[in-house]
Amino acid sequence: MTARTLKTRSLQKGAKVLAGAMAALLCAACASGPQSVREQASSALSCDASQLAVNRIERRYGADHYEAVGCGQKLTYECERAYVVFIPVGTVGCHKK
Repeated sequence: MTARTLKTRSLQKGAKVLAGAMAALLCAACASGPQSVREQASSALSCDASQLAVNRIERRYGADHYEAVGCGQKLTYECERAYVVFIPVGTVGCHKK
């Protein structure tokens, strides 16, 4: 192996580590879609979170749709996904549909 090959491999490895670190930093405030839906629906329905069932009902690029069911009621939420270099890294936020 030449010095140039070693340097190239080292730079590639460094770029991967940097991309991973950037993803972690950019998504430090990202949450789990189902957990965010559970918390919001619990408040909106005045229903204990442990009594809610949260299921993803649709997956699209950029957003997932969830349904929260509990205490005889049902709500639908859309959760926007965060991306870093086209890789989903978490959920930015959810809102009621």
